[in-house]
Amino acid sequence: MKDANITGGEHRDIWVFAEIQDHERVLEGALELITRGRELADALGERLCALIFALNAEEYLPLIERHGPDIIMYASDPALKHYDDRIIPDLFAGLIAEHRPSIVLFPSTEAGSDLAPRLAARFGTGLTAHCTGLSIADHPEYGKNLLLMERPAYGGNAIAAVMCPHARPQMATVRQGVFEKRERTDVKTEIVKLSFSAPGSDGRIESLQAPLRRDRPAVPLEQARVIVAGGRGLGSKKNFDRLYELASLLGGETGATRVPVFNRWCGEERMIGRTVLPVCPIMRPRLYIGFGVSGQIQHTASIVESEIIVSINTDPESPLAEMSDYVVTDDAAAVLEALIARLKAEKQS
Repeated sequence: MKDANITGGEHRDIWVFAEIQDHERVLEGALELITRGRELADALGERLCALIFALNAEEYLPLIERHGPDIIMYASDPALKHYDDRIIPDLFAGLIAEHRPSIVLFPSTEAGSDLAPRLAARFGTGLTAHCTGLSIADHPEYGKNLLLMERPAYGGNAIAAVMCPHARPQMATVRQGVFEKRERTDVKTEIVKLSFSAPGSDGRIESLQAPLRRDRPAVPLEQARVIVAGGRGLGSKKNFDRLYELASLLGGETGATRVPVFNRWCGEERMIGRTVLPVCPIMRPRLYIGFGVSGQIQHTASIVESEIIVSINTDPESPLAEMSDYVVTDDAAAVLEALIARLKAEKQS
């Protein structure tokens, strides 16, 4: 389906794709984006609209409503249980063409990173990917009340500031964890149920099942209060597997650098600091412990906002050690075993 460029005419309101994660919960990044969208909408004097496409979408309305959108538009159908690129882009594009929003925002997830460029191409507009900052700004040449989108550039060594002055809607995908989520009690939300009928099968896929991911964290890493992460320095999958017990004893989750993931010591869901899509969210745990982690920039950029960082490695001058609050210069696997033994002994006493 080809949509016309909608650069002419008035465009108003900010839209946020309120993604449902693993067809069971509202994505934290979506709630963060609704919170920031509320602030942007207030600055512009426009409305904020959250869009939900899901199975049993009604279950998620109260939580999203508490975060302050003026409007929630939703479609609920078994065909929307999973993100489907044969359905969601057409549904979303029809709504954009009808309502003409000025700004449309998406979380930087697999779904958001697939959906946003499809829509940008349809409407002939720009898209800034993996943003870490959003604000409203004026430009002496391009005009007033434009969306200023900031994103890392040159391997994270610089910040690029981007505007889309002419085409509409202005579009961005936004990294999870860069904004705080907040509830709002001062906004009365209008709920709009969309008319939706699932299209017939095109013969490619009859049903879509989410893979069984036994290694998936119990909570997303960006929500974990404690993260114990392992890197190349642990030396083997056997040593890496011991992190799960320590994480359980500390009430936290297990993360990993690129090497354990590539060596199949753990699943990709545990990787901190991805260099491929989707961009890994910012982690803000109260405690981060890195075992055998040297600290490449992609990893350290994701954990820099941790309250306490502990490095356990044989290299006291590694990038992670230099940014840590506490440094243990020793064999990571040996320290890991000692910590597990100490914590188990304390629990039994």
